[in-house]
Amino acid sequence: MEFFEKLKALSYRARLTIVLHTVFTLAETIGGVFFNLYLWRLTSSLALIAQYQFFFWLAMMLGFILIGYAFKNKGMSQLFRIGFWLNFIFFCLIVWLGERSINWTVYLGLLSGLAAGFYWSAHEVMVLSGTSDKTREMFYGVLMSGESVARIAGPALSAGLIWLGAKWRGEALFGYYLLFAFVALLFLVTELAINRVKDVSFERFSLRGVFGLYQRKAWRWNLWRSFVDGLMISRWFVWGVLSYLILTSEVWLGTMMSLVGVLAIISNILIGQWFKPNLRARLNSWGAALLVIAGIAYPLLLNPLGLVFDQILGEIIGIPLFTFAWLAWFYLAVETDYDGKKRQFEYYAGHEIWQGIGRILSIGLFWLLASNLEQVNLARWWFGGLSLLFIVQWWLLKKVRTALVKAGYKEE
Repeated sequence: MEFFEKLKALSYRARLTIVLHTVFTLAETIGGVFFNLYLWRLTSSLALIAQYQFFFWLAMMLGFILIGYAFKNKGMSQLFRIGFWLNFIFFCLIVWLGERSINWTVYLGLLSGLAAGFYWSAHEVMVLSGTSDKTREMFYGVLMSGESVARIAGPALSAGLIWLGAKWRGEALFGYYLLFAFVALLFLVTELAINRVKDVSFERFSLRGVFGLYQRKAWRWNLWRSFVDGLMISRWFVWGVLSYLILTSEVWLGTMMSLVGVLAIISNILIGQWFKPNLRARLNSWGAALLVIAGIAYPLLLNPLGLVFDQILGEIIGIPLFTFAWLAWFYLAVETDYDGKKRQFEYYAGHEIWQGIGRILSIGLFWLLASNLEQVNLARWWFGGLSLLFIVQWWLLKKVRTALVKAGYKEE
């Protein structure tokens, strides 16, 4: 009963944000992990995947700057719509290009990254306007449970359509085209269904304002955390390929991801309900420890047991423990600025710029190394090494919390 009362207390904007994010995550789960696997099936090249990822994150970072100047005082529903239209075009192009997609990875990365920039810019404004510090852990508990529902449906659907394509046409690639056509349709339907009711906007943006925020101590440490988090982004696509190699088929990978999603729903809701402001620091520390252990064990073992270890300690328990706290402190760093709500997009753009720089450096270096070294061994060491950066993130978040407490924030 207590859970449903807290859920009811969430604002209309918060609930709308959860619905849109669940749909986006469903499409992202299919189009992210399985598009990378599609490129791997065509070329067996991590370097090509890194090239696509490099231009994706570059476009997303630059997109935030473009949006900041072009969409001040304009409703976030416009940004959602543009982002969903661009994603619709992206997936239609993949189906149309077929195996020629490998010759267009730069342009596909730029298009998909720009689409993501429009979505995430709208999402972050909606989160701040629709939640408060008291409801934020509960909001993220429900939001991440919605993500988990999508991560159940997405991989299961992906595995089913790829299997169906193989049976129908005798080739797995046809199943990928069925999958991408479905995602295109999903974005089209969602775009047409977005409601303009209770729209919100941001008021101020300039690059001078973005870089001026570095003077605020709580935000300065948040920016360094964003940079380190960006350095870790290449773990994500490396994990997808390594897990596919462990399980040997898209069907097994999709099934495993769906099972993890079921458990993650339960863990996210329980942790979100249990989380209290005075427990943030302790639970964040536990989450960081679990993520480091899982991140080292997975590439060392590189077998089904290591994968199970990684998903239980990392995805199901470690991620929510670690993430809920840093997201709460992230938005508090904005709210404790007396002009924070007006300048919120400058905060988000600063986060994306610093994170984007980290992403581009990380993926660019991996791209360079993968072109010259044995790929699977490189991926193992790369994943394990980057997992240690959770320790650096944890230390930076301690600095954020200390700065917030000095600024008058009370953990109650």
